[in-house]
Amino acid sequence: MMIVCTKNSKNLATSVAEKLETPLVIPNVRRFNNGEICVSFREQIATATIIANTETDSDWIELFLLLDSMKSVKDITLCLTYMGYSRQDQQNPNESMAAGMFATLLETTNIARCIIIDNHSEPLLRIPTQHISERTLFERDIADKYSSDQIVLVSPDLGGVRRAYDLSRSLKCEFIICNKAKTVFGELKRIDPIGSIKDKLCILIDDMIDSGSTICHAAESLIRAGARGVVAYCTHGVLSKGAIERLAASDISEIVLTDTIQKDIVFPSKIRKISIDSLLVDTIRCIVQPICCVS
Repeated sequence: MMIVCTKNSKNLATSVAEKLETPLVIPNVRRFNNGEICVSFREQIATATIIANTETDSDWIELFLLLDSMKSVKDITLCLTYMGYSRQDQQNPNESMAAGMFATLLETTNIARCIIIDNHSEPLLRIPTQHISERTLFERDIADKYSSDQIVLVSPDLGGVRRAYDLSRSLKCEFIICNKAKTVFGELKRIDPIGSIKDKLCILIDDMIDSGSTICHAAESLIRAGARGVVAYCTHGVLSKGAIERLAASDISEIVLTDTIQKDIVFPSKIRKISIDSLLVDTIRCIVQPICCVS
């Protein structure tokens, strides 16, 4: 088996390949003058695990061209550390449902199976899919730093209730949710914590930080309601334009992200990253390597 990576997942893929003692293959990606992407290989590959994230439109195009260039590979496992467009998962009249569309497109390729990390919603793929959570990483990190009787886990909105609740049960600590109100134009109006948090350290749990608006407003509301401090644990650091500055100026004392999305920038001191490499290594050993041995 070989590990193959897209250009935006090279750091994570390198770490996974080293831990698995498996060769890492980096495809040749070049662009024509008009911006078109072309992907090619020099290596002969029989079995591969692709590590990729599809944060942008260009990332999706590169992935599909990568898969097309691997038509002769007999067994492919796709590990999507972040699946872009997964928030568009509702079927509404006269509106795109991108999560379903990209899932359908992936099914037309020669992927044998998929591994997806903490997707915004349950993946809509009809091929064998392992949907794994970073919960054990967050649980270990929180338990090492905080006492369970001093913290409250907080979901910043109703959509993340299950994620925060499950983690609070593992940590044996309190749990509350926030009620998010929007204007008729869909703009964030206010966030109100529901539950007692006075003199507690609040730990916000979410699947991603995009603009940072929701989590920063939630932190402000928690401090106003009597919390002695706020930290945040989020899987995917999308961090669109202005997000890092917004987080740096917020009431959150520390933001912990995983490396599902590679950002080659210098982060402010309050943003800390933990790696999912060990999580991927364990999953690949359980799911992919036994199949390779049989083959």
